[in-house]
Amino acid sequence: MFVFNCENIIDYDDYVIFLTSLKNDFNAKKKILFDNYNIISDIVLPNKEYYFEFRDMYRDLRQYVIKTVLSKFRAFLPDKCLIYEFGSLTKHTDRIESDTDLTICYDEKKKEIYENVEELINYSIINIFEHPIDHIHGKFQHYPITHEYDYLSESDNLYILKFDNGNIQYKCRQESLSENIMSIKNVRNYDALIEGYEEKYKLRCNIDCLYSIEILENTTPHDFLGDLSNLEIQNDIFLDYKYYQHIYYFDGEVEVSYLKRAFKDTIVSMYIMISFLRRKLDWLSGYSMNMNDVFYSRVLCEYFGEKYIEDLRKNFINMIFYWDKIELLLKRINIPLSTKCHLMFSTKELDDMLYNEYHIDNMTFQIIDSINSLSNIVSRGWELINKNDV
Repeated sequence: MFVFNCENIIDYDDYVIFLTSLKNDFNAKKKILFDNYNIISDIVLPNKEYYFEFRDMYRDLRQYVIKTVLSKFRAFLPDKCLIYEFGSLTKHTDRIESDTDLTICYDEKKKEIYENVEELINYSIINIFEHPIDHIHGKFQHYPITHEYDYLSESDNLYILKFDNGNIQYKCRQESLSENIMSIKNVRNYDALIEGYEEKYKLRCNIDCLYSIEILENTTPHDFLGDLSNLEIQNDIFLDYKYYQHIYYFDGEVEVSYLKRAFKDTIVSMYIMISFLRRKLDWLSGYSMNMNDVFYSRVLCEYFGEKYIEDLRKNFINMIFYWDKIELLLKRINIPLSTKCHLMFSTKELDDMLYNEYHIDNMTFQIIDSINSLSNIVSRGWELINKNDV
């Protein structure tokens, strides 16, 4: 059991009013967006520009919620903080149900109230988005490495936000409990943060997690993006990198974790292919990059050719569309589209479920085809890179 004392942060009744009001506002605006863009309708194929437009607006709505929650409780964190987002929302590879990747960093000695208010912030965000608590992550989740929470069991799996006149109880998914607690209990100092990034550069891993950052606040003396730029200059993360294309297929049945890996690995391979050109071509003005930077880069368009960038953009949004469709369906029946979910469906069962939801024939085939089509485009990108190197 993990108790977070919020008595000196906000009154329970005031918190419920705040959370309910923000959630109702979010849900009302979300419904308007979903209705206007036919997100849960049985449309056969997305209008590509239409779906890009929807995603931009929905991302802005999510960001409004995150920033509103942070603003509400900011006074209870240290005066000087580095607060930033990373992950799919900042890469613009996000889906409707994307996790929230949020890091709060400070050099002041960590106090219990800072830990408590961070958990209050995390709970508020996931409650509004109707996500489990392990769908919000920070960079301190895996580094520095400690083993204090390696052997937690279901008996430990209870979180309590304690207020003066009430409390809120919730649980983490059991398979994520240890790493989620690590994210809460770990250090928050800047040196440890940079050491974690340096480790990734030296081990040449997690390439897709390095380059997309949105700083929400930096009142510390640290030049975060400058330090990351120096790490990139000092370390060739692509030394000895080899690309291997994966072809995905459903052979009678499919495991949920396989489906999630197929989507995620394909997006990661696309992002890594573009990241390879960060040092090779002078195409990006700053450290952080997102997919809009890619699609509208004159330098990349000249390097790959306009047709290739158009094909990349078309196949990217097509796969995201189908990713959203299957993820929304599974969420409605309380199944997470997760690499840790090992439920099996026959392809007929999955097709029937999708047809009942969207009235689209052979949707399972369309899903796997969207994944492999983007994978083929990524493979063609590497061929063009190798050709241009000759």
